[in-house]
Amino acid sequence: MDLWGEGYVLIPRLFYFDTRFYSKEYVRVSGLDMFMGLEMGRELVRYKLVFYGLIAQEEGSHILHLIVPGEKIMFVENYVEYCRWHNGPLERKDNPLEREYCVREAVSELGYCSKHRNSIRAIYSKCFSTAGLESLRNCWILDEKYKDKINYTVYLLAYNKDKFKVGTTRTWRLLDRIAEQPHIVATTLYTSNSAVETRNIEIKAGKLERLTEKPHRKLKETIKTPIPPVLLKLEKTLTKTQRILGIKQTKQPTIFRIEPNTEITEYHKAKETNLKQIIGKQLIIQDYYAGHLLLEETNTNTKYLLKTNQILHKPSIKTT
Repeated sequence: MDLWGEGYVLIPRLFYFDTRFYSKEYVRVSGLDMFMGLEMGRELVRYKLVFYGLIAQEEGSHILHLIVPGEKIMFVENYVEYCRWHNGPLERKDNPLEREYCVREAVSELGYCSKHRNSIRAIYSKCFSTAGLESLRNCWILDEKYKDKINYTVYLLAYNKDKFKVGTTRTWRLLDRIAEQPHIVATTLYTSNSAVETRNIEIKAGKLERLTEKPHRKLKETIKTPIPPVLLKLEKTLTKTQRILGIKQTKQPTIFRIEPNTEITEYHKAKETNLKQIIGKQLIIQDYYAGHLLLEETNTNTKYLLKTNQILHKPSIKTT
């Protein structure tokens, strides 16, 4: 049902979801283990991503709407990017439907307007998204502002059988952050209440062999990769990285995986597309997972996978 009237242009702001525990299992990671039956295997905790919908803002207004799975939308050409500032807290989870996104155009590389380019959220972005002294200077400001109020976690995730990404997020947001990225399995490397400490660990780890801070975008390649051999390599990479960086853990961190609520086969069948190829088509929102929107074209049953960074904070959706 059309909630706003035909012709409204909306700015996608956030993919609203939750991660829920699904199962705990033991994965045998080597052929010899399976042949000899020598051990139960490595523990893997699985979560499901439950997608509630896309939060979108009316252009020129602070009003937010939730576009739920099953609703019809149409993508339009977009030439403007709006400031991503909003009034949600950094130190805890909030209700994203109560946030107030800025209606000014973005002017900074990180997507903030002139008014909010030095806001606390911009400082957080600069701390963990820039390099060198600029990064650490903003991490120091973050520590001064919040002191012991925020815990940060450095994580490792495997996105193929040989490559691993290192990143940092607020500890309370760890599962959500992993769910936003293509991954096979993931684990934690280091936790601290200091942004400076965690950023330093992230930078040092990102320079090690097989590790990178750069995001990975190839979802279909990742979801086709078998879990057992990658789980073993992630475990070994974690141990090696901790040893090199002098990190001591009292217990072995959990290895986990977050999966879409929709059957993974639906993602296998979908066509990877870019925004230009589907502009003007009437589409049904089906699901969201790992930075991708799963869509179905009406009357054709053709499914598409769209990278969400092409539409966020831009007036790119029209109600139909």
